[in-house]
Formats: sequence, structure tokens, C-alpha cells
Amino acid sequence: MHENVELKDISGFIQIARAGSLTRAARETNIPKATLSHSLRRLEDTLEVELFTRSVRGLTLTDAGKAYLDNCKRIFHSCEVAASAAQRAHSSVSGRIRIAASNEFGTSILGAATLFLAQEHPGLDFEVRMYPSDILLTDYPDFDCLISVGTAPDSSYLCRKMGTVSYGIYGSQELVESFGMPSKIEDVKKMPGVEYSRSGLPEEWSLQGCNCEQSAKYTKRFSVHDYWMAKYYAVSGVALAYLPNFFVHYEVDQGSLVHILPELCSSEISVWVIYPMSRHKNPRVKLMVDTLCSKFEEFILHPGYSLVPQVRLK
Repeated sequence: MHENVELKDISGFIQIARAGSLTRAARETNIPKATLSHSLRRLEDTLEVELFTRSVRGLTLTDAGKAYLDNCKRIFHSCEVAASAAQRAHSSVSGRIRIAASNEFGTSILGAATLFLAQEHPGLDFEVRMYPSDILLTDYPDFDCLISVGTAPDSSYLCRKMGTVSYGIYGSQELVESFGMPSKIEDVKKMPGVEYSRSGLPEEWSLQGCNCEQSAKYTKRFSVHDYWMAKYYAVSGVALAYLPNFFVHYEVDQGSLVHILPELCSSEISVWVIYPMSRHKNPRVKLMVDTLCSKFEEFILHPGYSLVPQVRLK
């Protein structure tokens, strides 16, 4: 291509050739006739050839014009192919997604979300990292998105609220039969419980009811920093545990756990998906974030694994 030829002049030439006249080309492209005429003259002057024969009937391509048109069509076709390839690559939902979460809910939420997306989009693969809850995950920038529970961090990251969760007290039927079913929050004090620690501090068993908030006391027998371990002890029948309600959905349904004081539960706690501004237009990250937000309730209630009958240790 001549170094002084402008693409807009070539585009105007193609439109004029297709329309057969400046007037029709101006009407079809919504470009002033004078602008098209000036563009055509500039192109012919640059190429030092006459591209059209002018007559009262309109414009007719010269032999040079026909040859130039054929080659210009190929150029613009190549540009369209290149643009389509770029758009397909941008909208592709294949490749790796790096996700981080605290140990609190990460396994339950991210396990279900990545399992769902892996089945829907075979081209995706996942790198899932779990961190202790006392680590500030936004200090680790090597992720595409992460799950945060509680107050959204005050940072430069983008945040979308996925939903809310609440807590309750749970124990096995055997434990209830041994100590009796509590009828009021004070009755919990005599029962063994599992203390969950976050950032070195024990989690308070905070419950709301009758327009007031109360803290349940219990006799500490186990201390853990993982909800799975707390649930293990509760299902085993050795202690009560303060757990997210969704986290014991299966166990309650199958009778392994019962909800203690079901009329009381904690205040709702927000769950967020956080991602860097630089990942905002990445199609994989957008798909991940949209899926986490739209299917949050489904993921937390149906994490994707199947329970098997419990085997008691002899």
C-alpha cells in the first residue's frame, strides 16, 4: 500500500464503487457527498491513476479501478477476519481461572461453583487456593477473584455481593437425648461445645430473637479453626457447634444434626466476590463472577457432593 494512502479513502472508494454514484454512496453511508468526492480525488491523486470514468449516468470503474477494487476487497476482508478473531479470543471462555477464598466457606462455595463451570465449559481449568481466615486475601494480588465473608474490604478492588448467610447452633440427636433439648438460650450453657477461633479470637455464638441479640454460652470441649472439623464433632455426637445454616443442610435433612433453638439465628452476614479492576473485562472472570452471584443460593445448598451413610467408629 502506498505510504500516503489513507484507509478512510479506500473505504470511501469501495462504497462509491458498490453504489455506482457519489449521490447513492452518500445516501447509503450517511457521509456528505462533498466529503466522498474529496476523498476519491485525494486517493486518485495519491495513486496517480484514474479509478472512475465520469459521465452523466454516473461513475464507471476503469481497468485500474477494477484491479484496485479487487485487491482492496481482500484487504478489508482480511481486516474483518482479524477483527472477528480478536473478538472471539476476547469472548472465549477457555483457559485458567485463579480463585482464592478463606477456609470459612471457600470449600463449599468454590467447590460447587467450579464443578458447575467445569461441566458447562470444558475449556476452563481452575486453580483454587484456600487461606486461613485471619489472612487478608487482598494482600495477595495473584488471583482473578476471591470470596470474602463479612464487611467488604475497603480497597481498590471491585466487589459484588453474592448473598448472605446466617448461623445457628447444631448438635446430634444423641447429644440432645443425653442433655435434653434446650428450650431457652441459657440451657445451652450446660452442654459441651466446639469453639471456633478466627484470627486467634473465639467466635461468639450470637443469636437474635424477640428483637434482641443474645450470646449463647457453652462448656468448651474442643477448640478448632475449621468449620469442617466443628461439624465433624457435632455429627459425632460429642459437642454442639455454631455453624452456618447452609453448611449443615444435608446433615439436618438426613437426621445427623438437629437445629438447637431453631427460632433463633445470627444476623445475616454478607458474602462478596472481589476481583481486581484489571480483570473486569476478562470473559473468564466475568463468567465466574456472574455465576457466583446468580447461583449463590444453589451452590451453598447443593455443593455437588453426595453424602454416604455414616459409619460409627467402634
